[in-house]
Amino acid sequence: MLAKNQDDINHPFLKQVEINTIACGGVGAGNLRPSLHRHILRTLGMTNQSIAEHIKDNETLEPFAEGLRTAWKMYGNKKAIILFVVELDNLNLTDQRRLEFAINRKDPWINIIRCTLTDIAENSFLGDDKNLYYQKQEVAITYYRVGYLPEFYPSQKEWDARLLVERSRCIKCPNIACQLAGLKKIQQVIAEPGVLESSELNQKNEDDIYWLVFARDFQGKIGQTYIDMAKKSPERFVLKPPLEGGGNNLYGEEIPNFFNSVTSSSEYSSYILMDRICPLETKNCLVKANCGNEKIIKVVNELGIYGVYISRGPNEIITNCTSGYMLRTKNAKDNEGGTIAGDGAGDT
Repeated sequence: MLAKNQDDINHPFLKQVEINTIACGGVGAGNLRPSLHRHILRTLGMTNQSIAEHIKDNETLEPFAEGLRTAWKMYGNKKAIILFVVELDNLNLTDQRRLEFAINRKDPWINIIRCTLTDIAENSFLGDDKNLYYQKQEVAITYYRVGYLPEFYPSQKEWDARLLVERSRCIKCPNIACQLAGLKKIQQVIAEPGVLESSELNQKNEDDIYWLVFARDFQGKIGQTYIDMAKKSPERFVLKPPLEGGGNNLYGEEIPNFFNSVTSSSEYSSYILMDRICPLETKNCLVKANCGNEKIIKVVNELGIYGVYISRGPNEIITNCTSGYMLRTKNAKDNEGGTIAGDGAGDT
């Protein structure tokens, strides 16, 4: 996110908010959005030359599809399938389908099957060689578009399914370790002073423009100090639970209200307190369904860079590349900016 520089308003700087390692949505629609925006600007009278200067291509889909095809080939069985693990009631269906179709354009022999965690629990087993079989078909890749919220595990069945996949030799996207690496608690650890000092980032002396948002937990004697800070100046912070998917964070007066309402440290020990970013504001128009009176308003943007990473163990990297971007825009007055919830919009 592009943050305001309080010392020099003419030189804003980047702040890394988080890293997501599971169920990254928007890939299927990412490469369509520039065409949509070009069409809108053309109908408003902008010249093709000006449009070409302002709206660039965004190739999100093909590198993702190629990454999954590469991993499937690495597995070494042309008859093995790819499982897309999804929700039963799915708002991201078209986004996921476009990724499926892109994979099949590259190799029409790859069989992709959609299923839920419950389906895996009821229809899968491990062979003697630790191969995973779903409906008697060997599985090469398990690609998760679910599994990052407690609600995806309504019973022991779903937990058992996740463990079954993890114990198998199929390729997981992601495996448990990779998913845990994206949790906010991990971000808290790597944002602590001294942890990243030997990284390539610091060796390039870019830490003054690009840095993780500082995060605090509430362990030990220092924890009460952080709580007091949050109660006194809640506008400076965001209180985040260990949940993904958006819509779970606490802002402003919600923070002291939360601390005043809990009776035990165990209730907030999993939360982290993060410095709130003051993003640079611009002006734009958010076009939403069932709204016929859109106006130019102040908005803020959040940039996400997609990536494809394939490794064989920790030391052999097969693929490590970027795969386009997602630019989300929301009203500067809003705390949340989820596109599925209707709070934000896809941008270019």
